[in-house]
Amino acid sequence: MSIQAEYIRERDPSLRMITAVMIAVFITLIGYVAMTVGSSPTVKGASFIWLPAALQLVAGVWLGPWLGLLAGGLGAYAAGILAYGGWGIVDIIMNPIAGGVANAMLPAILFRMYRVDPTLGAQRPADVLSGVVKAVVLAIVVLVAGYLNRLLQLPGQWGFILPLIALFVGARVLLRSLALNKASFLAAVGIAVVSCAASALIGAIGATVGGKPFAAALVDPGIGWFIGDTISAFLGLYLLAMFTQRARAAGIVAS
Repeated sequence: MSIQAEYIRERDPSLRMITAVMIAVFITLIGYVAMTVGSSPTVKGASFIWLPAALQLVAGVWLGPWLGLLAGGLGAYAAGILAYGGWGIVDIIMNPIAGGVANAMLPAILFRMYRVDPTLGAQRPADVLSGVVKAVVLAIVVLVAGYLNRLLQLPGQWGFILPLIALFVGARVLLRSLALNKASFLAAVGIAVVSCAASALIGAIGATVGGKPFAAALVDPGIGWFIGDTISAFLGLYLLAMFTQRARAAGIVAS
């Protein structure tokens, strides 16, 4: 074992735990804003664009299923508590279970099961500072496109078309230097879609426990939950491509 590998192995536990706490804090803060500003009018806490799904996916893939579950689930739960006082069983289902199990733990398991490289084949990972700036700009572009629907009043789920277009066009412009491997990226997209579908199903179950008929809950918040989470999870895939190589070198990424 090389000196560098031994150094990474020895510092792994504390560094990875610190990273989990930091991601949980970011999820809490961003989730609080999402739940406060973009909450569904019919289901409290269900956000139009759940941007923390990007960080939940990253947490799971980098830190592994259990630390990812803790970071993604507890961060979402804390966000719900701060945003609308969500302590109860419905909130537990819709935040730590949907956010932790589906959005974080499930991607971690599926990435490993199907041996998807979390770098997504990126040939030129981003410098940390420039990468963060680009990621923030891309997130803002997606959010602005999402909330633009409030002015345009696009019917039903068509309101998600704008942020989806903004994400891929923005990524094409801002992150064109990454040179992703198409097979790896498509596999990761499939994992993100499955995970977000599971999260949306859990969210619908939570709404049903809260008193809404299951069929109605599958439509609202289910469909919007799925699309909003998926858009954000796609952003998480770009974060993986930009930063996984550096996170792995630092000893953050689970082997």
